[in-house]
Amino acid sequence: MKLTMKSDYGLRAMIDLAQYHGQGPIRCNDIARRQDIPEDYLDQLLLALRKAGLVRSVRGPQGGHVLTREPCQILMGEVIQALDGSMAPMECVPDPGSCSQAAGCALREVWLKVDEFTQHLVMNTTLEELARQHRAATAEAMYYI
Repeated sequence: MKLTMKSDYGLRAMIDLAQYHGQGPIRCNDIARRQDIPEDYLDQLLLALRKAGLVRSVRGPQGGHVLTREPCQILMGEVIQALDGSMAPMECVPDPGSCSQAAGCALREVWLKVDEFTQHLVMNTTLEELARQHRAATAEAMYYI
């Protein structure tokens, strides 16, 4: 499975929103700056995440973006599916009819196992867990003189 930059940036934006959850709307330019994501591209990602029901936009001078649910209720897999669709490692996994070799293919069995493991991992990892790991990694990387 290879994720696109769309999912990578989208996950980083969602982790950022999770870290500031409960503090009011977060402006797009703040997320873009902290996560090193081009702001114009982030706007497109947030639109897709809004359409998927994962993010809500708040208009006005104090506006920005907020998660629609608690970070512990949003799964990594939901974000990836909203931005990239299927996470299957090969086209034959969700659609055996796409390959004439699928019925007796030993490789397809491996791809099915890879897909099963991947689905289990991303559908059991919450934004809250990712935000906590991000905070811990950031704290370890900081040093003071």
